[in-house]
Amino acid sequence: MTYPALRTWIGGVAEESPESDGTWLHDPNTAEPLAASASSTLEQVDRAVAAAQEAHDDARWRGLAPERRAEKLIALADWLDERTEEVARLDALNSGVPISVTRLFGGANGATLRDAAQRAAAVGDVRDLPSAQGGVRLHRVPWGPTALILPWNAPSAMAVKKTAFALAAGATVVLKPSSFSPWSAQLLLEGVHAAGIPDGVVGLVQGSGGIGRALVADERIAAISMTGSTPTGRAIAATAAPRFARLQLELGSNNPAIVRADADLDAAAKALTDGVLKLSGQWCEAPRRVLVDRARRDELAGLLIAEFGRRAIGSSLDDATEVGPVAFAGRRDELAAQRDRLREAGAEVLSVSQTPAQGWFFAPTVAVLDGPGLADEVFGPMLLVGGYADEDEAVALANTGQVGLAGYVFGADEEAATALGTRLVAGEVKVNGTSVLDMSPESAQSFFGASGLGGHGDDDVLDFFVGKQVVGSDRPGLPL
Repeated sequence: MTYPALRTWIGGVAEESPESDGTWLHDPNTAEPLAASASSTLEQVDRAVAAAQEAHDDARWRGLAPERRAEKLIALADWLDERTEEVARLDALNSGVPISVTRLFGGANGATLRDAAQRAAAVGDVRDLPSAQGGVRLHRVPWGPTALILPWNAPSAMAVKKTAFALAAGATVVLKPSSFSPWSAQLLLEGVHAAGIPDGVVGLVQGSGGIGRALVADERIAAISMTGSTPTGRAIAATAAPRFARLQLELGSNNPAIVRADADLDAAAKALTDGVLKLSGQWCEAPRRVLVDRARRDELAGLLIAEFGRRAIGSSLDDATEVGPVAFAGRRDELAAQRDRLREAGAEVLSVSQTPAQGWFFAPTVAVLDGPGLADEVFGPMLLVGGYADEDEAVALANTGQVGLAGYVFGADEEAATALGTRLVAGEVKVNGTSVLDMSPESAQSFFGASGLGGHGDDDVLDFFVGKQVVGSDRPGLPL
């Protein structure tokens, strides 16, 4: 298998990314080095932003009618549809997520682009407002060049989602993929070029944190959309605050799951296992802390580790694999350190034993410990199980940590479980399930507390990239 060269895209031209820190991209299944990492220069970052600024200023993209922009996005969708398998394999290697899942993500990329195009065309760039004098219009105006900072756990899905909605709204963008998972963003830029999207509208820079810091610090970047860790989000917010750049930050959260006294423990264990092992445990909305009646805590922990043991652990490139490796060695090592800290705090630690010896595999683990657990996000196939005395204590424990991305409630009485869910501080609370997918096509989810700024319902994402400007004739004869 060949891997995309890590180019820097500026003004529609793919340039060499000449910098190198000596690191390599590895096969997470074997730890075998696959390709040398490459980085853009600071001068290339400057030129990529300049190209996006020029494309914004001359309105070569935002000046097109939404329907014309939609045509280009649909052409890009068609191009990506033809490369679903290539995208799936690259993402499985970059992230450790099983190919059965990356194939679903890759197959949905075209639909994401078409949906963004359809939504933008339906909303339009301009609409008339009711007024006595007439001639008053509301314009949706892109803020300006926008930085898209991408995570490593769902590389193509996040790159396409952010790019699709930004372009549908008329924004120009510069992408910065994670240095751990840069390949599918490279393919996306090839598709942008093939689809005839004007030069300069979409740029791409490569590299690690220093390149990302240079991009978000550029005074010409008017908006920043980032998915990643809370520490990185805080750093971006501090950088953007002096110039009031617009921010959309989807960050971390140790998402709680409350198992009510009337819940079917077998069903809850299956759903929680599905949730925490999705994407090899590398899913920002996965359940992380399970709270159950203290008398049933050990029973649930036993059911969970039994469920973990039934899942096929293996290569992310194997169609039969349900749990692959984590994305890189540092992620595995951090999980091991967190597991050790939990054990030192008194947790009973239960792990699946049949894990491949090579690569970046982390044995799916259940840690049994009452209390709030770890302050830092657990991002991998590890679940903390603790007990509660009553539902008030469960809610208090669930709402510790000043984060609020997602939550879960399990119970036979769905009305009571749903009522309990409204007490959780989280943007999305699912009852009796742990699907990655939204519960409704019109779902909207805000990021509470230190889990971020903004939200990621489709309408919210589209709105993020534009400001609203009202222009028209003033009303005559008003007293003030």
